[in-house]
Amino acid sequence: MILAVIAFSAASVLIPPQPTSFETVNLRMTVDSCAFNASTVRVAQSSNVIRVTQRLNNCFAAGTPLAVDVRLGALAAGDYRVEVFPADSATGTPTESLSFQVRDPVENAIFPPPPRPLADYSGIWFDPNESGWGLTLHQGATHAMFGLLFVYNTDGQPEWFSLQAGRWLGSTRWESTLFRTTGPYYLGMMMFDAGQVTYTQVGTASLDFTDVPGQNGRALLSYTVNGSGTSKSIRRMPL
Repeated sequence: MILAVIAFSAASVLIPPQPTSFETVNLRMTVDSCAFNASTVRVAQSSNVIRVTQRLNNCFAAGTPLAVDVRLGALAAGDYRVEVFPADSATGTPTESLSFQVRDPVENAIFPPPPRPLADYSGIWFDPNESGWGLTLHQGATHAMFGLLFVYNTDGQPEWFSLQAGRWLGSTRWESTLFRTTGPYYLGMMMFDAGQVTYTQVGTASLDFTDVPGQNGRALLSYTVNGSGTSKSIRRMPL
């Protein structure tokens, strides 16, 4: 659940408002902070109907209005309806009912079609034996992926590299261009000068997510920086 203060009169909405297939869909609801109990929220799906149930607390006075995001799941393309019930049982008349459609992402008509992944590899990846450096990945609904590699240079100072302009070579292999990112000193109270941020192309990076039986959730990261290359076996951090 993600909580944020908003107007109590707001109706529930979908996040994102126009979801694509297998993109995570959330229902953003307005709730009473006293009556709402996050631990009692349940989500169940039958055919194309998703039912959200909850058990409300008994309160003497209304609490601060909050927004809560309830994860409905990653859904295939199709027409759906989400119903919200104020009790444990999904019976009677729902307090809210919202119909929505999940569409396949629009892709260029290319033959043969370009490779695409079958899984979402978003997350934090690292080597458990070398804790202190790692790679964060975000994969979007259109299968595009962006990565940030945080490591240390020969002086022991932290360095940031971004993995951009990537492409899928197959369902489990991805390659990209590697950029070194630098910027001005920044500490909360100081003004950040975005004009001092630099991106310098320094090499390439590739990821092989091919699963070996018994070694799921692993990948091989290979990258070059100014002509020097290395490969590391990494794992997705369980969160």
